[in-house]
Amino acid sequence: LDQYMLLISALSHDLGHPGVNNGFLSEVGHELALQYNDRSPLENMHCAKLYTLVAVPQLNVLSRLSKDEYKEARRTCIEAILHTDMMGHGAMVK
Repeated sequence: LDQYMLLISALSHDLGHPGVNNGFLSEVGHELALQYNDRSPLENMHCAKLYTLVAVPQLNVLSRLSKDEYKEARRTCIEAILHTDMMGHGAMVK
């Protein structure tokens, strides 16, 4: 399940990317920066877009998971996508 979710995370980690970085979004007061309190706004948006798609029955690649598997899969995916924020990269690799 972890490998599958890492694959889904890799495919989803830039869903809806506007072509600018988090610092820019925070600096200009973009709605994503405001919505996510300047904490990894792009990565949070990517996760939200993924789970909006997963909510569509025809697109739900997690539909066969049990409730517990779904919770674990979601946690893994969100964690993986949030770790793609380069602002936290230095602390993560120490």
